[in-house]
Amino acid sequence: MNRTVVTIQQLSEQMGLTSRTLRHWEAEGLFHSGRDSSSGWRTYEEDALQCIRITALLRRMDIPIKEIQPVVERKSVFELIRVIENRIAALQVHQKGLKRVEQQLLQTLEYLNITNKRTSVLEELLNEMENVFMSNVTERSTFKVITLPAMRVAYHIVVDVSPEDKAMGPLMDWLKSATLLGTARLFGGNMKPMPSSTGKPYGYGMCATIPEGVVVPEPFQEMLLPGGLYAKLDSDEDIGGSWNNLMNQLSHSKKYTSDPTRLCLEEHIRNDHPENSGNLYDLNLLEPVKAK
Repeated sequence: MNRTVVTIQQLSEQMGLTSRTLRHWEAEGLFHSGRDSSSGWRTYEEDALQCIRITALLRRMDIPIKEIQPVVERKSVFELIRVIENRIAALQVHQKGLKRVEQQLLQTLEYLNITNKRTSVLEELLNEMENVFMSNVTERSTFKVITLPAMRVAYHIVVDVSPEDKAMGPLMDWLKSATLLGTARLFGGNMKPMPSSTGKPYGYGMCATIPEGVVVPEPFQEMLLPGGLYAKLDSDEDIGGSWNNLMNQLSHSKKYTSDPTRLCLEEHIRNDHPENSGNLYDLNLLEPVKAK
């Protein structure tokens, strides 16, 4: 019997999903991939493809991964109905919140229309609104500012439609063979050419800290990360959205601004999941910053 087998590159192009998104969903246990022995690319059979279709559809409805898991595990229409009903209920609660905001805006507008002859009211209102809204920004601003030391690293850059695994795999193999894996800090990040649209090659670099005296073999290269101040945010499953969140928070910061002279980084933190089960790494997003 013929099997339908699709590579990660083909799937990325067909469904408009990034390879990073597919790897994350797999790490969350929503499906399992194989490996093409000749190219090393991840491949997906029919059951995995169906799980990916379900996940993509429900994520577009903003349904969380934890609620999608029982749907893909049981392939049940009942579970599908349940999660959609839960999403509708959540939207209804959200709509009530929007209605309250609308009422507040109408009240503010009415107040402005009544008091528009007072020259000082605008300044008073701005001061009050800044107190309210900037306090909300502070509550949402979960990033921390940390200082990284200067670090000697070995790095590997790959340009491909799915470069992350190809950049990371050989470097990890070398670290393991050199008994450096347990002590190395791991950093990754997009490199030129930067990601543009689905299916087009882009660059990704992976680097690992190494002690002085260790010889870096080919094809890896050596450099010194300068360290300094970084804004750090723990990434959730939506890595791109987490980066947008971090940069939005920085745009409201009164103390710090981005420093374009240094590389932004994604630190890969090993977790306690066993090999080949669950997500092996959590990400800390690190944006270089300087004091305003």
